Amino acid sequence: MIIFLMLILLGGIALSQPILGEADSLTYEKDRIIYTGHVKLSRGNAIITADKVVIYLDENRKAKKAEAEGHVKYVEGNRRASADRAEYDFQSDVIKLFGNAKVEEGKNFVEADQIVYYRKEDRAVAMSEGKRVRTFYVEEKGEKVRDSK
Repeated sequence: MIIFLMLILLGGIALSQPILGEADSLTYEKDRIIYTGHVKLSRGNAIITADKVVIYLDENRKAKKAEAEGHVKYVEGNRRASADRAEYDFQSDVIKLFGNAKVEEGKNFVEADQIVYYRKEDRAVAMSEGKRVRTFYVEEKGEKVRDSK
């Protein structure tokens, strides 16, 4: 299935490359950094945009959790994700997309009310209420399908 493409959404931001942050306003408090209005966070060729992003800090001022809300979009090459809201727990390495969640890579996609990606386990769960989870997968030419025997 295509869940393997479940981006590195906010997870990629946790790595040591520099991050460029842009927003209409920034508030720093001892336990969080709040970006508000037309937020854009860039790291390498990965870009996250949202109406608001809050990065929660631990006692050593290291990021422990990030939340993005309002028109959340992630782009990295041909990988894209969108949702109404997203959360990333840096310690457990779990990414959650909420509300109109969609993850795409090329023509392939998965859509659900909620998509949770457990990065350490390389496992994802997509769930919806009142509608079905939708996926679309196009096998590339020359790609061999494994026999499960």
